Amino acid sequence: MKFDSNVLKSLSLISQVGFLMAIPIIGCILFGNFLDGIFDTGAIFLIVFTILGVLSAFRNLYVIAMKGSNRRKKDS
Repeated sequence: MKFDSNVLKSLSLISQVGFLMAIPIIGCILFGNFLDGIFDTGAIFLIVFTILGVLSAFRNLYVIAMKGSNRRKKDS
């Protein structure tokens, strides 16, 4: 069975997008929870850093999409 390089590139991009979305969100949730435990502030840091994590994840998604778009323009 011979794999096409486009298929492998697509699978690589899909897994990369998953990691670039999950890692900032999980990292910011853990960091916000850690800060809430240290400063005993309820859930304020958790909420703030969760929002920051989601925003940074979507920023990463935007950057990857723009790189893919520029690459397609160069190929055609």
